[in-house]
Amino acid sequence: MTTTATVPDVSGSRPTLSLAASTAGLRVLASAEWPEAAEDRVVPAIAGFVVSSFSPLAAEATRRCLLRRPATSQRPVTAVVLVSPLGDLAGAVHVAEAVDGAGRVGPLLFFQAVPNAVAGHLAARWQLTGPVVSLGDTAAGLAVTALLLADGDAEQALLVRVDQAPTPGGQDRAAAVLLAPGPSRHQQGAQP
Repeated sequence: MTTTATVPDVSGSRPTLSLAASTAGLRVLASAEWPEAAEDRVVPAIAGFVVSSFSPLAAEATRRCLLRRPATSQRPVTAVVLVSPLGDLAGAVHVAEAVDGAGRVGPLLFFQAVPNAVAGHLAARWQLTGPVVSLGDTAAGLAVTALLLADGDAEQALLVRVDQAPTPGGQDRAAAVLLAPGPSRHQQGAQP
């Protein structure tokens, strides 16, 4: 199955990510983002991931999204598709500064140096047994998601987008949508 719709490379906002998924012909089962409310000031930390907000952002958006998924007695095979145009920007900057200053780079930073580390963490934490893929933009993430679902590699797909602010003081964001094949409820007027 190929998707012919043009999908803009969206920001991390949930409504925009849900709309992009709908435009790609996917059904949105649940969605979430970070931040969602004024109380969302500091993203919750996760064990084993240090220095950067990248992995905690992905984990919190995923947690919120999967807690909102429809109840089912079966666990569908679910892929994890992680999208980030810049990857773990804060982690990369930290490592570069440490190396430039002849400082020590902690061993946990080696583990989390690639976005697949948090994608694997999410798959293990939530018992998601489908493929794990990391990509640089939303359009590619949606195309891969559609292929995984169409080919039967997964029954559902968790698409997570993480955007760290490129400048100090900017807003870090993440959004997650749980997707299935078929038309989105958005096309029928319902909100996920």
